[in-house]
Amino acid sequence: MKALIVSDIHFHPWTLFASTDKRGMNTRLSIVIEELHRAVRVAKAEGCSTMIISGDVFHARGSLDPEVLNPVRDAFEEILQEGFNVYIIPGNHDLKSDDTKRLSSAVQNLEQIDISGAQVVVFNEATAQHVEGGTFGFVPWRKNTEGLLADLKVLSERNDAAQMHVFIHAGIDGVLSGIPGHGLTAADLASFGFKGVYAGHYHNHADMSAGLPGRVMSIGATTHHNWGDVNTKAGFLILDTDANEVVFHDTKAPKFVDVSGMSETDMEIEAAGNYVRFRGPQMTQEQVNEFRDALKKWGALGVSIEVPRTVPNVRATAPATGLTLDQSVGKFVDEMKDVPPDVSKAAVSKRALEVLSETRAVSVEA
Repeated sequence: MKALIVSDIHFHPWTLFASTDKRGMNTRLSIVIEELHRAVRVAKAEGCSTMIISGDVFHARGSLDPEVLNPVRDAFEEILQEGFNVYIIPGNHDLKSDDTKRLSSAVQNLEQIDISGAQVVVFNEATAQHVEGGTFGFVPWRKNTEGLLADLKVLSERNDAAQMHVFIHAGIDGVLSGIPGHGLTAADLASFGFKGVYAGHYHNHADMSAGLPGRVMSIGATTHHNWGDVNTKAGFLILDTDANEVVFHDTKAPKFVDVSGMSETDMEIEAAGNYVRFRGPQMTQEQVNEFRDALKKWGALGVSIEVPRTVPNVRATAPATGLTLDQSVGKFVDEMKDVPPDVSKAAVSKRALEVLSETRAVSVEA
């Protein structure tokens, strides 16, 4: 059998580079929903009728915005009408509590959808289940690694453990660069003897199976969500249990990309259809505007230019009096009347010139 595997969807009314369409829906929420529908279409063409979600269906912990919940429920109704059964483990973002509990799980709402011949099933505790000839294990979010390992040990003691594909929501050391390890390695997961372990939580698809007896894989987010996802692989997986093969499908949704240090040609390629960030040296506001216009011309859907801005040097232009701004300030202070006897005009003039100097040197983010 074949199964569609997704994770870290993070349905949310995003604000960055988002607006409200004529239906009243957040435009970036709409993009995420459409990408999930695209995954279903691809999977159905491959012969899939099972979807597995490895956590973080929703984004805002302990809160369900009706303008998010209602279109998401509609989307899942359509997916079930396509003949898919959906199996979900809660992720940390789906929960109001620190650990998985049915009462505090936002995704429990989706289990209420009633479509004849299809269902949504949410697993709030470690469970093994046979689905269309495949053997699967489901372990929801655990607040610590010890709890996760204990659940995996229970599943590993089953007679069918060696044929089991297990889904968890936990970060694996080494999946994200720059993130310190927290004690859950690919080797730890492979040691249980499952046929495969597939992890949500870290927003980067990575196959960690090299040199291990079984498959260990980070699924990756379905789409990019923010600047923290720059350089990560987002998309979905299709698992063929009979052939024991997994195929990764890259997302078609806009990505968050950083074009700093790229050539103009590479910038133009990366900008098309994506949200673009540039970090670099000082630029004038005119240069910032020209660069932003160029990125948008190349197809960027949103632009963030984070550079120090240069402030025009006002000394360069002399006033009509023939005095520089510095001289004018000094003259103004010198000619001030009714100055208290304890106030030094020289000190005031010196401080005023210091402020002018600081203003010329100020750098702000564009």
